[in-house]
Amino acid sequence: MTNNAASQPLALLYVRVSTNRQADTGHSLESQPAVLEAAATAAGYRVEIVTETGSGRNTGRPALIEAMRRLKAGDAQALYAVDVDRLARSTQHLLAIADAAKRQGWRLVITSVDMDSTTANGILFLTMAAAFAQYESHMISARVTRQHEARRARGIVWGVDEGSRSELPADVVALIIDLRSQGVSLRKIAAELVARNIPTARGGEWHPATVRAVLNSPLVRSAEALAG
Repeated sequence: MTNNAASQPLALLYVRVSTNRQADTGHSLESQPAVLEAAATAAGYRVEIVTETGSGRNTGRPALIEAMRRLKAGDAQALYAVDVDRLARSTQHLLAIADAAKRQGWRLVITSVDMDSTTANGILFLTMAAAFAQYESHMISARVTRQHEARRARGIVWGVDEGSRSELPADVVALIIDLRSQGVSLRKIAAELVARNIPTARGGEWHPATVRAVLNSPLVRSAEALAG
């Protein structure tokens, strides 16, 4: 490597396919590097290919995590990917990567959508992506609310008739309700449960917030309503 090449900033070319079958169609392991190398070298970078094979929903992505570590450390100055779905598992994941690029001072480029985090067009793209992510979050929240309202209209209590139920033994729940009815504080109830070596539903230790969660659970609320 010449001194001139060594002085060039380094771009990591992130290449990912979901399965080996993708090598025959779409952006394969063979086609992605060529596209990315052309874009990065034209921008004045020396390049290094980072290869990953795995499902797009896989949250592990060790190669991407290592690339992000190197970018944060300053060992590389740019991250290139062909498509959004090659790089990120969701819009929120993309925005997290873009936020890291902004905070840590490196460049994020996605060639298929001409997205460059250092340009006005790239910032506009990320702003729109953030708006769509927020819209999607609101839509999901509204859908869940409608589902719960529909259940309540049918007389179904979530956590009692349907959905996940507490794994705590009934006698433990009854003890918590009884202590609270006597005016015992959440902190003292938690201490009492710990003193009796009673684990939480997940096997952990009791805290006031854990006790409150039990008292506010649909199962307890439903029982109180029937008793009242």
